[in-house]
Amino acid sequence: MCPEYSEVLVRYGEIGIKSRQTRKRMEDLLISHIKSALKEADVKFSKIRREYGRIFIVTEMTEEASNIASIIFGVVSVSPVMVIDAGLDTILETGLELVRRRFKQKQSFAVGCRRVGTHDFSSQEVREKLGAAILKGIPEMDLSVNLTSPDQTIYVEVRNQNAYLFTDTIEGVGGMPTGSQGKVVCTLSSGLDSPIAAFKVMKRGCIPVFVNFDNTPYANDDCRAIVTEQAQLLANYIHNFEVKLYIIPHGADLDEAEIHGPPKMICLFCKRNMLRMAREIAMAECADAIVTGEIIGEQASQTTMNLRAINTAVCDFPILRPCAGDDKSDIEALAHKIGTYRFAEEGLSCCTLAPKYPVTRGKVSDIQQAEEDMDLGILKKQVDQAHIITLRRG
Repeated sequence: MCPEYSEVLVRYGEIGIKSRQTRKRMEDLLISHIKSALKEADVKFSKIRREYGRIFIVTEMTEEASNIASIIFGVVSVSPVMVIDAGLDTILETGLELVRRRFKQKQSFAVGCRRVGTHDFSSQEVREKLGAAILKGIPEMDLSVNLTSPDQTIYVEVRNQNAYLFTDTIEGVGGMPTGSQGKVVCTLSSGLDSPIAAFKVMKRGCIPVFVNFDNTPYANDDCRAIVTEQAQLLANYIHNFEVKLYIIPHGADLDEAEIHGPPKMICLFCKRNMLRMAREIAMAECADAIVTGEIIGEQASQTTMNLRAINTAVCDFPILRPCAGDDKSDIEALAHKIGTYRFAEEGLSCCTLAPKYPVTRGKVSDIQQAEEDMDLGILKKQVDQAHIITLRRG
């Protein structure tokens, strides 16, 4: 009788090349996040154990557990597995039954195998003997071997005294476990790029603090609601850490920029002020960096010269731009994948002050001279008026 899937094999990537101490810390973080995610989704499991290079979730709900684990940062891929004794005869017998259950007729197949530990057979021997057993044992399925591009594959992973058999591998989000890096302030608009920038640094283990600048009265009233939805969707990837969204009024300082600054530079004044307010939040939250969604050359304010001019507003925090070198098609593809594209489809205008002919080569000296006539003290007042939404509790 063929055993049922009883565990989920979880694979990670970069964690495996870290020092022993760092690897242990990151494995602990990853296991903690997996446990929290499973409990939150009410997916029952008896335990989570680790072996060298692998994590195993022991559960009868293997499909549900696989789907949950695959969206935990740090997980490269997962597979529901059968767990059997690592004897060659048992592997061949169980493998044959698994193929009967899972393979489709009249298609090509291959056998994959890897081993950890000492055994009286090689990985190649498993591939050859199991492949031969499948062809001989179930001729009615009319299967054929294709080692280059098979339609379906049965995998055997032999680890010491156990063997794990499976046919499916679910891609994970990858990256590093949340909390392996510090907090970062992620600026969010209701557009396409900033949520992707936030997702990219979250994927690298950062804990996000979301900040939105409410451009009222120069914005569509629905922008705030859309940003809150964006932030909530992203926050759902985070486990065991608090995630907050700050919504900061941004209209008064835009008034100052409109009154005292050259119209062609208003986008630069706007972005410099946003960085200044983001810095205040970073200080309050003990964050390490500020993240924005700019792409080099996509907008007039995003030329390299303008980005330099914007950066000079804040000099004691790194300004990270994870999307800087991406094509728009790259951003759109990832937005579709993680579910943020639907917000950009709303096509809302979140700023009506953008000039018809904006400056593309802003000079820091010109900007600073204009800012001397502006009341930048407004920025601290606006930060103090921020509406704070707790999206996730730690």
